[in-house]
Amino acid sequence: MRKIVFLVALGLLTFACKSKKSTVSAGEVDRKMKIGTLIQHHSNAFPKFVTVNGSISLAHGSEGNMSSLPALSFRMQKDKAIWFSAPLGVAKVFVTPEKASYYNRLENTHFDGDFSHISDLLGFEVNFENLQRLLLGQYIYDQDTSNTKIILIDSQNYILQSENINTLKTIYGITPKTYRIGFLEITNTKNPKEKSEVTYTYQKVDNVLFPDTIKINVQRMVDGELQKTEIELSFKSIRLNEKVNFPFKIPSGTKSIL
Repeated sequence: MRKIVFLVALGLLTFACKSKKSTVSAGEVDRKMKIGTLIQHHSNAFPKFVTVNGSISLAHGSEGNMSSLPALSFRMQKDKAIWFSAPLGVAKVFVTPEKASYYNRLENTHFDGDFSHISDLLGFEVNFENLQRLLLGQYIYDQDTSNTKIILIDSQNYILQSENINTLKTIYGITPKTYRIGFLEITNTKNPKEKSEVTYTYQKVDNVLFPDTIKINVQRMVDGELQKTEIELSFKSIRLNEKVNFPFKIPSGTKSIL
Protein backbone atom coordinates (compact mmCIF):
# COMPACT_ATOMS: atom_id res chain seq x y z
CA MET A 1 0.00 0.00 0.00
CA ARG A 2 2.86 2.39 0.82
CA LYS A 3 4.32 2.37 -2.67
CA ILE A 4 0.96 2.42 -4.39
CA VAL A 5 -0.34 5.44 -2.49
CA PHE A 6 2.86 7.33 -3.26
CA LEU A 7 2.79 6.36 -6.93
CA VAL A 8 -0.70 7.76 -7.19
CA ALA A 9 0.41 11.02 -5.65
CA LEU A 10 3.25 11.30 -8.07
CA GLY A 11 2.70 9.70 -9.51
CA LEU A 12 -3.50 12.10 -9.92
CA LEU A 13 -16.31 14.17 -9.39
CA THR A 14 -20.63 14.73 -10.40
CA PHE A 15 -23.56 16.58 -9.48
CA ALA A 16 -24.01 20.25 -10.39
CA CYS A 17 -21.13 20.06 -12.87
CA LYS A 18 -21.01 16.64 -14.44
CA SER A 19 -17.89 15.63 -16.34
CA LYS A 20 -18.51 14.64 -19.92
CA LYS A 21 -16.21 12.05 -21.40
CA SER A 22 -15.39 12.62 -25.02
CA THR A 23 -13.14 11.21 -27.65
CA VAL A 24 -10.80 14.09 -28.34
CA SER A 25 -10.14 14.28 -32.04
CA ALA A 26 -6.53 14.40 -33.08
CA GLY A 27 -6.87 17.24 -35.55
CA GLU A 28 -4.42 17.81 -38.37
CA VAL A 29 -0.72 18.43 -37.95
CA ASP A 30 0.91 21.52 -39.37
CA ARG A 31 4.14 20.31 -40.90
CA LYS A 32 5.50 23.86 -40.93
CA MET A 33 5.03 24.26 -37.17
CA LYS A 34 8.02 25.86 -35.43
CA ILE A 35 9.24 24.54 -32.08
CA GLY A 36 8.77 27.88 -30.30
CA THR A 37 5.19 28.19 -31.54
CA LEU A 38 4.41 24.60 -30.53
CA ILE A 39 5.79 25.07 -27.01
CA GLN A 40 3.71 28.23 -26.62
CA HIS A 41 0.54 26.48 -27.83
CA HIS A 42 1.15 23.69 -25.32
CA SER A 43 1.75 26.13 -22.46
CA ASN A 44 -1.45 27.99 -23.32
CA ALA A 45 -3.38 24.69 -23.19
CA PHE A 46 -2.65 24.21 -19.47
CA PRO A 47 -6.01 23.54 -17.75
CA LYS A 48 -7.50 26.69 -16.26
CA PHE A 49 -8.97 26.03 -12.82
CA VAL A 50 -8.44 26.83 -9.15
CA THR A 51 -9.44 23.56 -7.47
CA VAL A 52 -10.30 19.99 -8.43
CA ASN A 53 -12.40 17.60 -6.38
CA GLY A 54 -13.23 13.99 -7.22
CA SER A 55 -11.93 10.44 -7.08
CA ILE A 56 -9.41 8.19 -8.77
CA SER A 57 -9.72 4.50 -9.54
CA LEU A 58 -6.36 2.78 -9.38
CA ALA A 59 -4.98 -0.44 -10.81
CA HIS A 60 -1.39 -1.60 -10.46
CA GLY A 61 0.81 -4.58 -11.14
CA SER A 62 3.56 -5.84 -13.41
CA GLU A 63 3.91 -7.81 -16.63
CA GLY A 64 0.21 -7.28 -17.39
CA ASN A 65 -0.92 -8.84 -14.10
CA MET A 66 -3.03 -6.00 -12.72
CA SER A 67 -5.03 -5.68 -9.52
CA SER A 68 -7.44 -2.92 -8.51
CA LEU A 69 -7.58 -0.96 -5.28
CA PRO A 70 -10.54 0.88 -3.74
CA ALA A 71 -11.14 4.32 -5.22
CA LEU A 72 -9.21 7.20 -3.66
CA SER A 73 -10.65 10.61 -2.93
CA PHE A 74 -8.67 13.25 -4.82
CA ARG A 75 -8.37 16.99 -4.31
CA MET A 76 -6.07 19.59 -5.78
CA GLN A 77 -5.56 23.32 -5.39
CA LYS A 78 -3.55 24.51 -8.34
CA ASP A 79 0.08 25.25 -7.49
CA LYS A 80 -0.55 24.71 -3.76
CA ALA A 81 -1.68 21.21 -2.77
CA ILE A 82 -2.38 17.65 -3.97
CA TRP A 83 -4.28 15.33 -1.63
CA PHE A 84 -5.40 11.69 -1.76
CA SER A 85 -7.32 9.67 0.80
CA ALA A 86 -8.09 5.95 0.91
CA PRO A 87 -11.53 4.87 2.21
CA LEU A 88 -12.13 5.74 5.87
CA GLY A 89 -8.89 7.72 5.88
CA VAL A 90 -6.75 4.64 6.55
CA ALA A 91 -4.07 6.12 4.28
CA LYS A 92 -3.55 9.66 3.04
CA VAL A 93 -1.10 11.57 0.87
CA PHE A 94 -0.56 15.33 1.13
CA VAL A 95 1.86 17.04 -1.24
CA THR A 96 2.75 20.74 -1.21
CA PRO A 97 5.53 22.66 -2.97
CA GLU A 98 7.60 22.29 0.21
CA LYS A 99 7.29 18.56 0.95
CA ALA A 100 5.54 15.23 0.43
CA SER A 101 3.83 13.48 3.35
CA TYR A 102 1.76 10.37 3.82
CA TYR A 103 0.62 7.90 6.44
CA ASN A 104 -0.77 4.36 6.38
CA ARG A 105 -2.66 3.18 9.46
CA LEU A 106 -2.72 -0.41 8.21
CA GLU A 107 1.08 -0.58 8.13
CA ASN A 108 1.49 1.88 11.03
CA THR A 109 3.97 3.92 8.97
CA HIS A 110 4.40 7.47 7.76
CA PHE A 111 6.67 9.60 5.60
CA ASP A 112 7.27 13.33 5.95
CA GLY A 113 10.08 14.75 3.84
CA ASP A 114 11.36 15.70 0.42
CA PHE A 115 10.53 14.31 -3.02
CA SER A 116 13.43 11.84 -3.29
CA HIS A 117 11.29 8.83 -2.35
CA ILE A 118 8.67 9.68 -4.99
CA SER A 119 11.39 10.34 -7.58
CA ASP A 120 12.91 6.95 -6.88
CA LEU A 121 9.56 5.20 -7.33
CA LEU A 122 8.78 7.00 -10.59
CA GLY A 123 12.26 6.59 -12.01
CA PHE A 124 12.84 10.29 -12.67
CA GLU A 125 13.36 13.40 -10.57
CA VAL A 126 10.24 15.33 -9.60
CA ASN A 127 9.10 18.20 -7.42
CA PHE A 128 5.59 19.50 -6.73
CA GLU A 129 5.29 21.28 -10.05
CA ASN A 130 6.42 18.18 -11.97
CA LEU A 131 3.81 16.03 -10.17
CA GLN A 132 1.08 18.54 -10.89
CA ARG A 133 2.00 18.60 -14.56
CA LEU A 134 2.10 14.80 -14.68
CA LEU A 135 -1.44 14.60 -13.28
CA LEU A 136 -2.74 17.28 -15.64
CA GLY A 137 -1.19 16.07 -18.89
CA GLN A 138 1.39 18.81 -19.38
CA TYR A 139 5.13 18.67 -20.01
CA ILE A 140 6.96 17.46 -16.90
CA TYR A 141 9.99 19.72 -17.22
CA ASP A 142 10.28 23.25 -18.59
CA GLN A 143 10.80 23.32 -22.33
CA ASP A 144 12.48 25.94 -24.48
CA THR A 145 14.00 26.13 -27.92
CA SER A 146 17.53 25.66 -26.56
CA ASN A 147 16.98 22.13 -25.26
CA THR A 148 13.98 20.91 -27.27
CA LYS A 149 13.49 20.01 -30.91
CA ILE A 150 10.82 18.47 -33.08
CA ILE A 151 12.18 15.09 -34.16
CA LEU A 152 9.13 13.84 -36.06
CA ILE A 153 5.72 14.96 -37.22
CA ASP A 154 3.47 11.99 -37.94
CA SER A 155 -0.21 11.88 -38.80
CA GLN A 156 -1.32 12.17 -35.16
CA ASN A 157 1.41 13.86 -33.11
CA TYR A 158 4.15 16.40 -32.95
CA ILE A 159 6.98 14.45 -31.35
CA LEU A 160 9.45 16.51 -29.33
CA GLN A 161 12.71 15.52 -27.68
CA SER A 162 14.50 17.26 -24.81
CA GLU A 163 17.90 16.26 -23.47
CA ASN A 164 20.34 17.18 -20.72
CA ILE A 165 17.61 17.64 -18.11
CA ASN A 166 19.09 15.98 -15.02
CA THR A 167 20.67 13.26 -17.24
CA LEU A 168 17.25 12.50 -18.70
CA LYS A 169 16.04 12.30 -22.29
CA THR A 170 12.37 13.19 -22.58
CA ILE A 171 10.16 12.51 -25.60
CA TYR A 172 6.70 14.07 -25.80
CA GLY A 173 3.88 13.34 -28.23
CA ILE A 174 1.72 16.47 -28.50
CA THR A 175 -1.70 16.12 -30.10
CA PRO A 176 -2.69 18.68 -32.75
CA LYS A 177 -5.75 20.83 -32.09
CA THR A 178 -5.68 20.38 -28.30
CA TYR A 179 -1.88 20.69 -27.91
CA ARG A 180 -2.03 18.33 -24.93
CA ILE A 181 0.34 15.45 -24.16
CA GLY A 182 -0.77 12.16 -25.73
CA PHE A 183 2.26 10.26 -24.50
CA LEU A 184 5.68 10.84 -23.00
CA GLU A 185 8.78 8.77 -22.42
CA ILE A 186 11.53 9.64 -19.95
CA THR A 187 14.81 7.72 -20.24
CA ASN A 188 17.84 7.75 -17.95
CA THR A 189 20.71 8.54 -20.31
CA LYS A 190 23.18 6.91 -17.89
CA ASN A 191 21.19 3.67 -17.94
CA PRO A 192 18.83 3.49 -20.96
CA LYS A 193 17.10 0.42 -19.52
CA GLU A 194 15.59 2.69 -16.88
CA LYS A 195 12.67 4.56 -18.36
CA SER A 196 9.10 5.61 -17.70
CA GLU A 197 6.32 5.73 -20.28
CA VAL A 198 3.06 7.62 -19.76
CA THR A 199 -0.04 7.71 -21.99
CA TYR A 200 -3.16 9.85 -21.62
CA THR A 201 -6.79 10.02 -22.64
CA TYR A 202 -8.91 13.07 -21.90
CA GLN A 203 -12.40 14.17 -20.93
CA LYS A 204 -14.11 17.56 -20.94
CA VAL A 205 -15.24 19.10 -17.66
CA ASP A 206 -16.97 22.48 -17.99
CA ASN A 207 -15.11 22.98 -21.28
CA VAL A 208 -11.79 22.23 -19.57
CA LEU A 209 -9.83 19.33 -21.05
CA PHE A 210 -8.85 17.14 -18.10
CA PRO A 211 -7.21 13.69 -18.04
CA ASP A 212 -9.62 10.76 -18.13
CA THR A 213 -7.00 8.02 -17.80
CA ILE A 214 -3.26 8.02 -17.18
CA LYS A 215 -1.24 4.85 -17.72
CA ILE A 216 2.29 4.75 -16.34
CA ASN A 217 4.86 2.05 -17.07
CA VAL A 218 8.08 2.25 -15.07
CA GLN A 219 11.26 0.26 -15.66
CA ARG A 220 14.03 0.64 -13.10
CA MET A 221 17.00 -1.32 -11.86
CA VAL A 222 16.59 -2.75 -8.35
CA ASP A 223 19.48 -4.76 -6.90
CA GLY A 224 20.85 -5.38 -10.38
CA GLU A 225 17.54 -6.61 -11.81
CA LEU A 226 15.12 -4.81 -14.11
CA GLN A 227 11.84 -4.23 -12.26
CA LYS A 228 8.68 -3.27 -14.15
CA THR A 229 5.67 -1.56 -12.61
CA GLU A 230 2.38 -0.60 -14.25
CA ILE A 231 -0.09 1.94 -12.85
CA GLU A 232 -3.44 2.95 -14.32
CA LEU A 233 -5.35 5.97 -13.00
CA SER A 234 -8.95 6.75 -13.96
CA PHE A 235 -10.37 10.12 -12.91
CA LYS A 236 -14.02 9.97 -11.89
CA SER A 237 -16.77 12.55 -11.31
CA ILE A 238 -14.52 15.57 -11.56
CA ARG A 239 -15.78 18.89 -10.22
CA LEU A 240 -13.88 22.13 -10.71
CA ASN A 241 -13.54 25.25 -8.61
CA GLU A 242 -15.40 24.10 -5.52
CA LYS A 243 -14.26 24.97 -2.04
CA VAL A 244 -11.92 22.21 -0.82
CA ASN A 245 -9.89 21.43 2.28
CA PHE A 246 -7.05 19.02 2.89
CA PRO A 247 -7.44 17.28 6.27
CA PHE A 248 -4.14 15.63 7.12
CA LYS A 249 -2.42 14.78 10.38
CA ILE A 250 0.16 12.05 10.85
CA PRO A 251 -1.20 9.70 13.56
CA SER A 252 0.89 9.47 16.70
CA GLY A 253 2.66 6.17 17.15
CA THR A 254 3.26 5.51 13.45
CA LYS A 255 6.82 4.72 12.39
CA SER A 256 8.74 6.93 9.96
CA ILE A 257 10.12 5.13 6.90
CA LEU A 258 12.93 7.70 6.50
